[in-house]
Amino acid sequence: MTRYTVDGVVMARHLVDRLPPAADEVFERGEDGLDILEAPTVAVSEAVSTAVNKETIADGEVDTTPNAVLRGLVNDGPIRVAPADEHDLAAYGSLVGHHTLHDALLVSNHRVRGTEAIVTNDEEFASDETVWE
Repeated sequence: MTRYTVDGVVMARHLVDRLPPAADEVFERGEDGLDILEAPTVAVSEAVSTAVNKETIADGEVDTTPNAVLRGLVNDGPIRVAPADEHDLAAYGSLVGHHTLHDALLVSNHRVRGTEAIVTNDEEFASDETVWE
């Protein structure tokens, strides 16, 4: 069973079925219980905000509520929320000078938990293993 860290933008695109093949396969495996998809609280919050406040995501129409997003991603979906702890915050401290707050928390979550890769289309994560195309 492989574990992945998932970015908020990717979760939002998943909600409207707008993922490229490699990222979509990771989600399919997560939905089937074959792999584990983790996301820090900040990334889940970003997905909720994006889905609720935008009319389209990657050219896919979206009309939803925060509760529906949480149900689709976490309660009934493949995402496990990975809250930050003192280890994440220690790693975050070494990254904050190189990344935005959000990106540093995502990278620290990935590194501390030793996930296989970050599922993202964000080039800011190029120094870490990523899955997208």
